[in-house]
Amino acid sequence: MDPLSIALTGALGGAFSFGVLRLVLRRDSRIDLRQGMVAEGLGSRVAGADFTTPRAEFDRQLAKIQSQRRRFEADDARQRARSAARLQREEEARRKEEDARRRMEEAEARRAEEERLKREAEEEARLRAAREEEEARLAEMREAARQAELAEIETQRQAEVEAARAQAEMEARAAAERSASELRARLEREGASTSDVQISLMWNNFNDLDLHVVCPSGERIHGGAKESPCGGVLDVDANVKPDTRRPVENVVWPQGIAPGGVYQVYVHHYKKHAKRRSRDPTRFSVIINAGDDIREYTGELSAGDPIKKVCEFTVDPPEVRAARRAELQAQLAAADEALATGNFAAPEPEEDEVEEEPSIDLPPAPDLDEMTAAEDVEEEPEPEPEPEPEPEPAPAPAPRRSMADRYGPAGGGDDSPANIDRKF
Repeated sequence: MDPLSIALTGALGGAFSFGVLRLVLRRDSRIDLRQGMVAEGLGSRVAGADFTTPRAEFDRQLAKIQSQRRRFEADDARQRARSAARLQREEEARRKEEDARRRMEEAEARRAEEERLKREAEEEARLRAAREEEEARLAEMREAARQAELAEIETQRQAEVEAARAQAEMEARAAAERSASELRARLEREGASTSDVQISLMWNNFNDLDLHVVCPSGERIHGGAKESPCGGVLDVDANVKPDTRRPVENVVWPQGIAPGGVYQVYVHHYKKHAKRRSRDPTRFSVIINAGDDIREYTGELSAGDPIKKVCEFTVDPPEVRAARRAELQAQLAAADEALATGNFAAPEPEEDEVEEEPSIDLPPAPDLDEMTAAEDVEEEPEPEPEPEPEPEPAPAPAPRRSMADRYGPAGGGDDSPANIDRKF
């Protein structure tokens, strides 16, 4: 209960008590108690107290009190209404303040959540970037390792290819040395020419094999086009008819005229002469002289086989070959002078001079006549060649010699510079 109600109730109670006390203390309301106690008075009528005036006064006071009470209640109602309105306003303000505070807290929570999500996104992006960077680094390391491994493998492969090529060239030179006497005999028989650039084809039956040479300019020399604008000539075309069991074909350029570049050599099995009963496959040898660098390549073909590429080689330009030939002539002249004077002191090689391969004493060339006779006898197996002896290196390197110098005619012992151009 609020203080106003307590005060109003106290005032009304005090007024009521005051009115009762006043009624009791009025003189005309006193009663003689002894009046009804006498004996004679028992039979007589005793007049009662008159409460009309006090009642009226009481009613008036009660009405006044009720009026005050109603006034107090109205004031209390107004006060309560004002208090309720004030409380409502306070509640509304508190609610608004609470809503504003809640909205602020929610906005703050949203901002905190957004900041947290942003930090998480940034951290995730940073981790992803670090992971991608690490993966890229690892991939780069793996790729570098793979490239290094591939480079090592390629270097090893190139070394193996170079070693195989050097071995093949050495074997080709050795085979050319062994076949030199037979080639010289066949070329002399056909009256063929020789030069510093020359390609020859040999085989040992009556079949018709054709030699094809593609020049650096792309021109092709063969039986249907025996001359080329670059100076090459097919001067021997063998076994168009089955003329010989020891045929040879020869493509040659005049001395010092062959252009520099890459030459390609092909062999084609053009025809098998059935009347001669030559067997297939036909084994052949191709001997090339590439600027006084002589090599031999072998293979075999049967009738109907496609044209076969045997080899390709590179020839230095004419001026380079001429300079090398002049140097060789000077060396030969110096050797002749040393032989004439008896002064055999060898000049000291320069530091950057590359030592040439020592000359090798090769075994004699195989007898092609015996091989041809073995081919004609079909019932007998071909004899196995005897193992060749190990080559013995010469004590000192010898200068590179030209094809003519190496394979000059038998019995020629003159090593003077004039024999460099000798043809075989």
